Amino acid sequence: MNWFSAISEGFTMALGSLLRNKLRSMLSVLGITIGIYCIIAVYALVHSLEKNLNDSFSNYGTDVLFVQKWPWDEIGGEYPWWKYNNRPQATAEESQFISENINKDLVSAVAFTFSTRALVERKEISLSNVQLMAISFEYNAIQKVDVELGRYFTHAEMNSGRPVVIIGANVAENLFQGQYAVGKNIKIKGKNCVVIGVCRKEGKTVLGNSADEQVFLPARLAMGMMNYKRGEKGCQIMIKAKPKVSLDLLKFEVAQMMRRYRRLSLSADDNFAVNTMSMITNVISNLFGQIRTIGFVIGGFSMLVGCFGVANIMFVSVKERTQEIGIQKALGAHNYFILIQFLIESVFLCLIGGIIGLILVWFTLSAMNYGLQHYLESAIRLYLANSDISIGIIVSVIVGIIAGFIPALGASRLNPVDAIRSK
Repeated sequence: MNWFSAISEGFTMALGSLLRNKLRSMLSVLGITIGIYCIIAVYALVHSLEKNLNDSFSNYGTDVLFVQKWPWDEIGGEYPWWKYNNRPQATAEESQFISENINKDLVSAVAFTFSTRALVERKEISLSNVQLMAISFEYNAIQKVDVELGRYFTHAEMNSGRPVVIIGANVAENLFQGQYAVGKNIKIKGKNCVVIGVCRKEGKTVLGNSADEQVFLPARLAMGMMNYKRGEKGCQIMIKAKPKVSLDLLKFEVAQMMRRYRRLSLSADDNFAVNTMSMITNVISNLFGQIRTIGFVIGGFSMLVGCFGVANIMFVSVKERTQEIGIQKALGAHNYFILIQFLIESVFLCLIGGIIGLILVWFTLSAMNYGLQHYLESAIRLYLANSDISIGIIVSVIVGIIAGFIPALGASRLNPVDAIRSK
């Protein structure tokens, strides 16, 4: 008998055993189903959130530096906020200094931005706590403002602080109730502003900072409206590197320029942070790695219970088919043939449990996607990656081999005479 015959016979006997003892078999694989569901559900959620986060960060690009008060590389664990609380905020003057003096071969754009919240009105309609994004002209070259209707700001509008704004899709819908918004007036903190653009609807992101709920306006205009003081909270300088420029080199150059502008002595520590997106993605990767481990441990307990359940049914199967095993061995079946038969049966049972678990994960993610899209209007999408499916199948096969090995080994070592005589 060859290997193909042994495997084919093993599948046939496994299917026959499953059909003869449906309830017993399904109860045995229930632990495998729950275990695979727990493990793969956690893995799928982590992969989905990680992808959505990376997509959100990719809007800024991996080639952008952020000069701020707070460093990102110490996020997670015990963040020593007291060390940085008294640092000065980045300023528009510092942004201009960097833009005018930095090596133009290194950077393609330098932008200044800060955000605040305010009341936005149109006639009798008012929206409270709307996020205002005060930006300089180069902001669009670093993080694109996706204007669907109208246009972006001109240099003249930015430099003069003209009262013009670009509003998010939800802001436009709430204020104008389906009417064409471009060219119409709205009030921000009581000041009349002309809408020159409406952003394309993008949905809520995993970070929660969707442009749908924002109003973009020239930084110079915002400074006058908000009684801006040098070092306003939430200020940052964004610096985009040119292609193939080392981010470490650019980071060093920017740090030196900031130290020079702030007149820091050689012995003084930096009182600013030059951040990159990789700092956050590294922290997130470590966090999600820990979540995966927790999910695997939780699912592992269910898999352990399922493993014992499958092992138990395999011992019962060997006991019920002892005479059949004896006859097979008497007719010339080798030990490995009997061993493979029962291993295949065990793996088959675990695979069924694993596949059911994967199907349940898929249904769960589909239901969650429906809720996110139709009820929360979120751009977040959850998916079951091919790697997650592979992990589920591989784990099921390994558990099947472990659960069935001892019963299969015992069956392969039965004496044919004693096996035939058994009752």
